Amino acid sequence: MLHFIQYIIAYDLWFYAVHRVLHIPWLYKQFHYQHHIYKHPEWNDTFSAHWVENTLSGLGIFLPLAWGCSFRAFVLAWIVCLGRGIARHDARWAWLVGTHHLRHHISPNKNFSSFYIDCLFNTAR
Repeated sequence: MLHFIQYIIAYDLWFYAVHRVLHIPWLYKQFHYQHHIYKHPEWNDTFSAHWVENTLSGLGIFLPLAWGCSFRAFVLAWIVCLGRGIARHDARWAWLVGTHHLRHHISPNKNFSSFYIDCLFNTAR
């Protein structure tokens, strides 16, 4: 269970960092604007983004492998993060995952990652 949590936290922190960097104006124009075309995204808009963004955003989940976390926990965390990411882009799943990320699509200068990460970095609104 501890390894699973490490994967989730590593992914969420990495995603936050990459997402914040992608909001730097010149990087936003190059790589991230495509994802923000959708003010009210649905599940199938989750990966509607530049290939650079899609590649970089998920790399954080691999970090705990470097310090010996189990591969089984990695697979489970990857499935959870993938499902959670898809659910966070569709209001029909708000009952399960909340509206934190959906609000990011309306006001893109807040709510960059998971709620607890945004609270940690004072970017939750």
